[in-house]
Amino acid sequence: MQKKIAIAAAVILLAAAAIYTIIVFTVHDPEKHIAEIRSDGEVIRTIDLRTAPDETFTVEADYGTNVVCIKNGQIYVSEASCPDKICVNHGPLKSEYLPIICVPNKLVIKLK
Repeated sequence: MQKKIAIAAAVILLAAAAIYTIIVFTVHDPEKHIAEIRSDGEVIRTIDLRTAPDETFTVEADYGTNVVCIKNGQIYVSEASCPDKICVNHGPLKSEYLPIICVPNKLVIKLK
């Protein structure tokens, strides 16, 4: 019985990994190069990643701060005042389906 459960769990994990890979690496549209940064629901900046110079800036809100980096046509959060740092661990934004979100600081970075 436990063997069947382990096999079922392995199949589910493999299927989830396959779906994730398909979404991240094959559905990504190279034409999606405009990043939109929202703080507390309001658009604070829109950036064309193809032409944007490398820069680092801080997004400050009543809830906390996030340091956003643009480097080599990629955008990511390098530092955050939130406790879990999920936004920092997300890495560079690669897909319109997986935005960078910092829930405690109410920051969202997504491709348009």
